[in-house]
Amino acid sequence: MSMHIPAVWMPISHFVTRPKPKTPPRPPAVLVVDDETPIRAFVSRVLQTAGYEVVIAGSGAEAIERFGDMRHCDLVLTDLLMPNMTGDELVRRLRFDQPDLKVLYLTGFSDRLFAEKQLLWEGEAFLDKPCTPKAVLEGVALLLSGHTKAVH
Repeated sequence: MSMHIPAVWMPISHFVTRPKPKTPPRPPAVLVVDDETPIRAFVSRVLQTAGYEVVIAGSGAEAIERFGDMRHCDLVLTDLLMPNMTGDELVRRLRFDQPDLKVLYLTGFSDRLFAEKQLLWEGEAFLDKPCTPKAVLEGVALLLSGHTKAVH
């Protein structure tokens, strides 16, 4: 008995599945909020140079608008004392939409931070103004890595 198998020509690529190319990881997105243009520019430049996706706002109201436009926000770096809306008020509003939002307060009045806030919640830290690029990057990295209540 003999068996005949029909020969069919198909390119090898038909049988071999190629792995999908890996998409590079999304850089962490940081919303930078400060009413002082030089501070905003300094912080955003430091973060962008380090590879972060940065969105900037000059007020609490503008930050709420920008936050709504963002696909995702990993961290808010905000001045504590701003006209019309404090950084703390801003964070409370943003956390309605994203309760686990991490926050780095930037302030020249750290003594006032604790007088007004009494404590930092999990996922919050603060930096004193003026600060160095290294301090900004370390504070952001520390919070994004899951370490909380870091105080500089």
